[in-house]
Amino acid sequence: MSATQRLFIATALPPEAREAVGRLAAELRSRAGAGLRWTPVGNLHLTLRFLGETPVEKIDGIAAAIGEAAADAAAFDAGFGRLGTFGGRRPRVLWLAPSEGAAELGALAGRIDEALSEAGMPAREGAFRPHLTLARVRRGEQRTAAALAELIAGAEIPRIRCAVSGVELVRSELGADGARYTVLGSFGLAAGSTLSRPGRTG
Repeated sequence: MSATQRLFIATALPPEAREAVGRLAAELRSRAGAGLRWTPVGNLHLTLRFLGETPVEKIDGIAAAIGEAAADAAAFDAGFGRLGTFGGRRPRVLWLAPSEGAAELGALAGRIDEALSEAGMPAREGAFRPHLTLARVRRGEQRTAAALAELIAGAEIPRIRCAVSGVELVRSELGADGARYTVLGSFGLAAGSTLSRPGRTG
């Protein structure tokens, strides 16, 4: 086992919301043509904090910090309805962002940041921008902002709502055919309980 693991903290989508986002992605994909690498439906999640390569000996402390933050946060509903891109004139990421619940997601991410800071982790780099990554422009490909704007403009975004009731600590292992995710621990909001599910992968 490596001395470090690539980790992130996220809230998972309930099956119904994940399927709805998957249908939207499939509709976009049918019109997008080649050049985009689409996120598998099973890997869809909303990242609250990317930790990157993390020493294994720090994982227990990180998990405890997440549990403390989750215990202080109440569950809430979020709704997704905004498509956009990151990358300016040369976009690299196509995303779906919350149209409802963004403030609550920001507050939850802030609680996690505070707990991690108290546990000795470095501060977050950059601002928190809640989103689901639908697709990335493949390496070596170029998509103009206008082309993706046209794709977005033609999309019919369904009403996608989901309950945010927990937070997960996830290990990401990169491979030739994409990322493999393993949930190291699940933490219920407000309940203060930790439901460890080390066997679930995505």
